[in-house]
Amino acid sequence: MLRLRGTPASGSAQASSGGVALSAGRIILLVFGAILLLGAVASLFSGGALLWVNSALTDSEGFFTTSTIELDKDSHAIVTTPSNIDVRAAWLLERSTLATFKIKGSNDNSSKQIFIGIAEASDLNPYLSDVEYDEITDFSIYPYEVTYTNHPGDSEPAAPTLQTFWTASAYGDGNQTLEWEIKTGSYAMVLMNADGSADVDLSVVVGAKVPLIFGLGLGLLIGGVFALIIGIVMVFFAFIVLRPQTSPPTHVINEA
Repeated sequence: MLRLRGTPASGSAQASSGGVALSAGRIILLVFGAILLLGAVASLFSGGALLWVNSALTDSEGFFTTSTIELDKDSHAIVTTPSNIDVRAAWLLERSTLATFKIKGSNDNSSKQIFIGIAEASDLNPYLSDVEYDEITDFSIYPYEVTYTNHPGDSEPAAPTLQTFWTASAYGDGNQTLEWEIKTGSYAMVLMNADGSADVDLSVVVGAKVPLIFGLGLGLLIGGVFALIIGIVMVFFAFIVLRPQTSPPTHVINEA
C-alpha cells in the first residue's frame, strides 16, 4: 500500500496562500524601493550640482558675476528696461531677501566720475523727460551683445547725485559698487556720468546672489541621502527577508 506523508492538504493550501501574499508584498516593496532609489539618485545629483554651482561659480561674496561689460554711448544715460519685481511670496520661504543685485563699475573717462543708480520707473521717467538716453532692450553674455533703443531729447539733465528719488546709488572716482536687495515694484538701473553730462563710457560687472540656491541644494542632498537609505532597506526586505515560504516536500513511502 502506498501512503503519502507530508503536509496535510489544508496546510498546503494555507502555505500556498501565504506564499502568494508574500510575493505580492515583495513586488510592492521592490517597486516602491526602486522608485525611491531613482528619486534619490536624481535628488543627490541635483543637490550636488547646485552646491557646486553655488561654490565654484561665485565670487568671494557669493555673487554670480559676469565678465567686464563695456558700455559706450553718446547720450546722457544708459538705462535698463524697467523690471516688474514681485517678492511678496518670500515669506513662504521664510526669507526676507530672495536675491541681492550687485553692479561694480568705473568711468573709462578719467576726467569724470561714474554714477550708478536704482530707481522706480515712476520716479525715473520725469527725470529723463526730454533727455536723450539709451535703453538696454536686450543683453546676452555668450556671445556678448547689447541691444539699445535710443530715446531722443533736447534737455540737459540735472546731476543725478543731487536727486533724492534713488532707491540705491553709488558714485565717485575709480571703481564704485552698488548692492541692492530686490524688492517689489517696477525698477530700472541707470548708468551716467556723475555730473549728468553726455558721452557715457563705462566698464561694469554685474552680479547676483541668490541664497535660496544653497538651501535648495543642501535640502536636495539631505533628502536624497534619506531616500537612498529607505530605498535600499525596502529592496533588501523584498529580496532577502520576505521570501515566500514553500511547502515541505511530500514523500512516498512504500509499505507492504
